[in-house]
Amino acid sequence: MSETANVNSPEYWNSRYVADQVGWDMGTPTPVFVDVLEGKRFEPGKTLVLGCGRGHDAVLFAQHGFDVAAIDFSSEAVRDARQRAREKKVRIEFVEEDLFDYSLGLVDEFDYVVEYVTYCAIEPARRAEFAIAVASMLKTGGEFIALFFPLDDRSGGPPFAVSMDEVQRLFEKKFELISVEAPLHSVTSRKGKELLTVWRKQ
Repeated sequence: MSETANVNSPEYWNSRYVADQVGWDMGTPTPVFVDVLEGKRFEPGKTLVLGCGRGHDAVLFAQHGFDVAAIDFSSEAVRDARQRAREKKVRIEFVEEDLFDYSLGLVDEFDYVVEYVTYCAIEPARRAEFAIAVASMLKTGGEFIALFFPLDDRSGGPPFAVSMDEVQRLFEKKFELISVEAPLHSVTSRKGKELLTVWRKQ
């Protein structure tokens, strides 16, 4: 089975967690999101963290007063994330489900949807479907907070290369781009390869 086919399966990601082959997991919250929240750029609201992994960013948003739900279809990741939330004493609704299936049952549910290293992990052919799912889950006027990585021309994956031209084409159908910036505090190995964007659902 090709790697592209594997990424559609929770078993693929479970095996990565079991083998501790999780290079995307820094063991801490994403520094860019730390900066955003400490700068109080967003008022707390109902928030969905996509592809939450071991829950570092979900916990971070909860600690800043956001009402957080977090989704991942890896049972190994969700187990670890639940444990982290208990240790940090924050309340988070964890959902163990494929985000594409989850989105089908939701309309205008969240004030914010948060994305980091999920868009680059899904099969590239499903990226248009991803944009539709995000739009469905957000309230009108809600905001998609997306740190897109890796902005390069690598072949294969995951992570699969991300193009901002493609992102713009897919998301401008339902969203207005509010801001885009190169983060000051990216992880060293990712510096220059990611952009923080904020999109408002129309």
